[in-house]
Amino acid sequence: MKNITRLSYASALFFLSIAVIFSSYSYIYSQEDSDIQTIEGIKLYDPNLKVELVTSGLDFPTTMAFLGPSDFLILEKSGTVKRVMDGKVIDKPLLKVDVSVKDERGLLGIAVSKKENSSNTKTTQNTDLTHNVFLYYTICKSKNTDCENQINKYELDNKNNALVNQKLLLAIPSFPDPAHIGGIIDIGPDNNLYFTVGNFQNTIPDEPYKTKTQNFEDGKPVDGRAGILRMTQEGKPIGEGILGNEFPLNLYYAYGVKNSFGIDFDPITGKLWFTENGPKYGDEVNLAEPGSNSGSDKIFGIWRVNEEGKKLNADDNEKGKQLKETNGKENGEFVTVMQDHPEDLVYFNGKGHYIHPEFIWDKSVAPTALLFFDSDKLGSQYKNDIFVGSVDAGRIFHFDLNKNRTGLDLQGSLADKIATDSTEYGDILFAEGFSIITDLKHGPDGSLYVVSGLKSKGEKNGAIYRIVPS
Repeated sequence: MKNITRLSYASALFFLSIAVIFSSYSYIYSQEDSDIQTIEGIKLYDPNLKVELVTSGLDFPTTMAFLGPSDFLILEKSGTVKRVMDGKVIDKPLLKVDVSVKDERGLLGIAVSKKENSSNTKTTQNTDLTHNVFLYYTICKSKNTDCENQINKYELDNKNNALVNQKLLLAIPSFPDPAHIGGIIDIGPDNNLYFTVGNFQNTIPDEPYKTKTQNFEDGKPVDGRAGILRMTQEGKPIGEGILGNEFPLNLYYAYGVKNSFGIDFDPITGKLWFTENGPKYGDEVNLAEPGSNSGSDKIFGIWRVNEEGKKLNADDNEKGKQLKETNGKENGEFVTVMQDHPEDLVYFNGKGHYIHPEFIWDKSVAPTALLFFDSDKLGSQYKNDIFVGSVDAGRIFHFDLNKNRTGLDLQGSLADKIATDSTEYGDILFAEGFSIITDLKHGPDGSLYVVSGLKSKGEKNGAIYRIVPS
């Protein structure tokens, strides 16, 4: 069984440039071959479901947003916004942005809200403008330097099939290192924008990259990195801010986040969940409350790290010996963090609080999209559950929630919330073989839509699939 111990999202984007395509995997856990549905090497581990190709020939698609049934927008990392209707890509793109595409940069995130045309306004409204479209992308004034990660608001001119009336909502200065950009946007139950911003660095943080939101008390001032931020659809702060009043600290909903490619809201509780990539280990699924501190760059998973991002040996110092608590899983040589308020983290005068991961992959899978599947079309056993995509082997993981929806319902070898390697995936593996999964969406038709960044078949590498009853 092939075992990939490290594969970051940045590595995946680099692989695209050199045309490295993941091979089809043949992991089988509990079902016989005859029970596994396949298409182009994709495997579903529920014999009652099947995969259908929606469209292909896309140039590294990143994220998608539905406008209506069989009608959605899809982003290409290279800077193009396309529209797909009834499975066909409209010839003319809605927008082409001159973005930086180095490593993880590019046209990354999209969210859509319907425009409300009020009959009480004094001016005549253009009824062809049907939606607000929010895009997250990186632009540079010169090649790979003087860059910004921007969120821009557009209006969809439905008649002319174009995005118009651009409005810059937020610009976060980028660093020379083009890794860990984040870039996912979602609209919360409060109708505000939530978006992920990475720490803009490789695993070892240099001095310019250390900030308070990365848990360096003496670090640089807060600058918008390493967290999940929120603002109104007009780009305004919400109240005085959870962690503080000054900009951009007043935008933070959660911090201490190395890099996240997946956020979504529980349709029952309204709570925000997100995925987080670790360095070479410690990928996470997290439940975030306002002011949550995920621990980066001091803690990944449940393990403290040194300045190189490696697990700290418990025998390195006296504090490490005291923290050598295994909580049922014998890690032996590593410091595990089980406290509710670990030392050496930044708490912004008590306004922030540390959160324990709800699930951890010890061997990195590079989790991407996170989706609450608000549909029973695939079966009642999946309704309102969590699906998580990955870079490694293009897997989709399925998680049940506990009765109170405050954590995941994990059984057997996963009861400790840690998958030590792929041999423990049996209870949570839903599908694999999609190559790099960049997005998961619940369609208006009740199907599960999967955006695949790399495929070995098709006109180009990218494709969109949907999972439906067989």
